[in-house]
Amino acid sequence: MKKILSTFIIFLTFFLLGAGYYFSTSIVSFPVTSLEEDKTKLKIESVADFGLPEPESIRFQNGSLRLRGWYFKNPKKKKCGVVLLHGHTRTRYGVLKYAPLFWKRGCSLFVYDARHHGESAGEYGTYGFYEKQDLERAIEFFSEISTVPEEQIGIFGASFGAATALQYAEGRNDFAFVIADSPYMDMRSIIEKRAVDLYSPLVLFLSPIALSIAELRADFLVDEVSPKKAAKYITIPVLIIHSRTDEFTPVSHSEEIYQNLKSNRKQLLVTDWGAKHCKSIDLRFDEYESVVNTFLKEKTSFPK
Repeated sequence: MKKILSTFIIFLTFFLLGAGYYFSTSIVSFPVTSLEEDKTKLKIESVADFGLPEPESIRFQNGSLRLRGWYFKNPKKKKCGVVLLHGHTRTRYGVLKYAPLFWKRGCSLFVYDARHHGESAGEYGTYGFYEKQDLERAIEFFSEISTVPEEQIGIFGASFGAATALQYAEGRNDFAFVIADSPYMDMRSIIEKRAVDLYSPLVLFLSPIALSIAELRADFLVDEVSPKKAAKYITIPVLIIHSRTDEFTPVSHSEEIYQNLKSNRKQLLVTDWGAKHCKSIDLRFDEYESVVNTFLKEKTSFPK
């Protein structure tokens, strides 16, 4: 009987570790979408679809990691710039729909693929843990090539990009603002939410194992990935936008972040437009743009 029990325990241990490793792969080593695949999926013909000229292809380094993206130099030559951050498993194409919000204002734009996304290098994605460091280097590089002061560079992020922007903003006052569309409040809760959506609540018993293995593989700390915690130390202007009918990332995530924000120049827009995840701008662009313009005018010193 003892031998049977020991064999069962060994088998169960190996099963849990194997299953945990498998799920950790989907968490931090997910398949990378190519630029062409994303462009096709989004039905984009070219950047001209968004009123943009052909960009300058750029490469920049964060340590040994090489990241790739586009630099759009605005002919109006205003001293303002915006970094646009795409969502999880997407590429820089996925965030171009937001570009007209700032291009029409005369601002130059900087769009790049996050690590382990698109054309950028990186074996693992860490939901903002290392990506916020990449963002710091991106802003420095953008400022260097555009001559726009970092204090006049804002950040717009969608979903994972929004969460990264908020984590980067923790304790900083050396850039203009954050606009975050549909962020998650922390890595653990969004991973568990999506696991339940894809499989069943029964998979939750595996999530601590999978997340622990993911931490070891990618050398980071899951509980440190938390825009909600970061919000307590954010003092710059922040606009959060989230659809009430977002089933992918519940609106409660943005509400929790907003409640934690230390900044007294903050705004939360919960849209009731029937939009899916990060789709509010697709349904009512003019209203979306109006909210962004009002925020920039009333809450920031960004060039008009």
